[in-house]
Amino acid sequence: MARPNWDGISEASQLLKEVLLEQGLSEAVETRVRRAHEILSLKVDGAMPKEEFRELRRQLGRTQEDLALDLGKRLRQISRYENGEVPIPASIAEKLRELCDRIK
Repeated sequence: MARPNWDGISEASQLLKEVLLEQGLSEAVETRVRRAHEILSLKVDGAMPKEEFRELRRQLGRTQEDLALDLGKRLRQISRYENGEVPIPASIAEKLRELCDRIK
């Protein structure tokens, strides 16, 4: 199991993803666990869904590598945001929205 994060959000998110990998989950249980994961991911003030993150990057015409440079993050972290592996922090969501506002 992954090392716990002090705020608990990353750890809880990881635990839910591990549950989703288990065989034999009923469709109803899988749906509820997926929804719980989505809700947890959005609990960080200002956070955004992975789909919005990806769409904003595309609207900017930036690759993941370009956006990593723009946001001061590593390429792997941008990929983890877009794949829903980790919640998108409020600070990153805000920076991405600011970038989009500048080009409008």
